[in-house]
Amino acid sequence: MNTTSPKSSLAKLGLHPKAKPFRVMVLGQSGVGKTAMVVRFITKRFIGEYDPNLEKVYTFNTLIDNEFVLFEILDAAGQPNEADCLTLEANIRWAEAFILMYSVADKCSFDECNRLKFLINYNKRRRRLGSYNKDPLLDVPVILVGNKIDQTGDRMVSTEDGQRRAKEIACACFHEVSVRESIEQVNGVFRDACRFWRVLSRYPKLKRSTSDVHDLHSEVELILSPDSVHPFCNCDLSHEKRQSIVILGRCRLACCKGHE
Repeated sequence: MNTTSPKSSLAKLGLHPKAKPFRVMVLGQSGVGKTAMVVRFITKRFIGEYDPNLEKVYTFNTLIDNEFVLFEILDAAGQPNEADCLTLEANIRWAEAFILMYSVADKCSFDECNRLKFLINYNKRRRRLGSYNKDPLLDVPVILVGNKIDQTGDRMVSTEDGQRRAKEIACACFHEVSVRESIEQVNGVFRDACRFWRVLSRYPKLKRSTSDVHDLHSEVELILSPDSVHPFCNCDLSHEKRQSIVILGRCRLACCKGHE
C-alpha cells in the first residue's frame, strides 16, 4: 500500500501548508535601490521611483530549493529621524536576516553599511555576554549588496572594496547586482539569505559553537558559485574554480581550497 504525507499531497496539488514566515529587513541609505529590489523580487518588474520615507512590509510566498518560503520583507525608510530610532531598534530585533544595501556609485552609502551593521550587532546581542564574533554563521545572516553595477562610469566602490568590507564586518556573503537589469541577481540575494536562515533555524547550535560548523564540513558538497557572489578568499582562482560550499544543501561561501 502506497502512503503519502499530507505535505507531499498538498505539494502535488500545487498547495502547501502554512509555513513560519521568514522575516527579512532591508537596510541602506536613501536612494540605493532598496524598494526597487524588493519589488523586483516580488513582481519581476523594475520600478525606479519610490518615496524614500515610506516604510512597508511585503509578504511573498515562493519556492527556494524545492521548499516553499513565506517571506515577510521589511523595507526600512532610508533616513530615519531621531524619533524613529526606537522603531528601528524594534524592527532589527524583529528580523531574522538582513540585507545591507549600498550603491557602487555612492561611497557614503557604502560607509553607512558599517554603522547599520553595528546597530544590528548591538540590538541582537546586547543581552548576551561578549561583544563581537567574526563568524558570520554564529548570528543572524547579513548579506552585503552593492547595487547599480550597470552605472559603470560612475562607480566609486570596487568589487574588491565590497568583498573586503563584507569580510571585515562579518557578513554572511556579498553580492553585486543591477536591480534594473537582472532579476536573476536579485533572486540570488534573497535565495542566499534564505539558505543561511535555514541553516541557523535547523542547526541552532551553530549560533553558539564554531565546532559545529567544522563538524558539518564532512557533509558538504562543492558546487560552482554564482557570478554575482564572491568568495571571501585572497587565493588567485580562475572564474571556473570559484565555488561555494553547501552545508547539507545550504550555502556557505569559500574557495575550492577550503580557505575561509
